[in-house]
Amino acid sequence: MNGLAEEFEGRATVVQLDANVLANERLQLTYGVRGHPSAVILDSEGQVTQRYFGVETAVALRSALNDVLR
Repeated sequence: MNGLAEEFEGRATVVQLDANVLANERLQLTYGVRGHPSAVILDSEGQVTQRYFGVETAVALRSALNDVLR
């Protein structure tokens, strides 16, 4: 995830959250995160465009980010 944050700096915001922190529970509920690890891709209006549950490759996440930036 850190590599993607650097790669997309200035074009997208990449955030990594600890699901075990109580303060992040609301975000998990809002975006339908039911397991760990998970990734949620949002467009510029905050709408979910893609959800990944389980371990996902950087290639797949990079592709989803590029798609939403088009």
